[in-house]
Amino acid sequence: MASDAPTLLGGEPAEGVAFRWSTYDVPFWARGNTREGRWNRLGDDPTQYWSLSPDAAWAELIRHEGLTTEGELDLVRMPLWVCRFATARIEDLRVSCTRARLGVDDGQLLDDDWTACQELRARLPARVAGLIAPCVALPDQANLTLFGARRAIAFDRRAALASAVPATRAAIGRPPAGLLVRVRRRDRQASDRLF
Repeated sequence: MASDAPTLLGGEPAEGVAFRWSTYDVPFWARGNTREGRWNRLGDDPTQYWSLSPDAAWAELIRHEGLTTEGELDLVRMPLWVCRFATARIEDLRVSCTRARLGVDDGQLLDDDWTACQELRARLPARVAGLIAPCVALPDQANLTLFGARRAIAFDRRAALASAVPATRAAIGRPPAGLLVRVRRRDRQASDRLF
């Protein structure tokens, strides 16, 4: 999605839906990052990692935790959150012309070395609120990364501030059966990282 938001009938900004698992009792945070991630360096402003499908969110959990058997998945009881996000000011890196304009290629977006992604984030203009990129754990899916502090509001409310995002806990459970074999594993040389 380019920096100009697509609009729905009536001129309302378009929205998307995203999912994430979280060990916290809230899906967003407002503090700086205490560890590196694909799209943030240690100490950067808050970076919120989400997925555009439940399968992608669960695949990220499987990859992050290094789960390898259905028996291990049977032990998972994790909250899965859903949010509605405004697509305005979100750059879509699934689009080749957007990747070219921002100077990043497919391989860098899926690499277990986060350097290119972190450098791209550092170059982004302040007007960019986030990115959509291929999901590393499930490459046929996509992830959403939101930059900056966010707070959850009731899912049925309309956000009046950019920092307020309608969200709710959708389920508590385990990744679906059959997903495990589709998950792209981390490079053995990569360190233990989130996305």
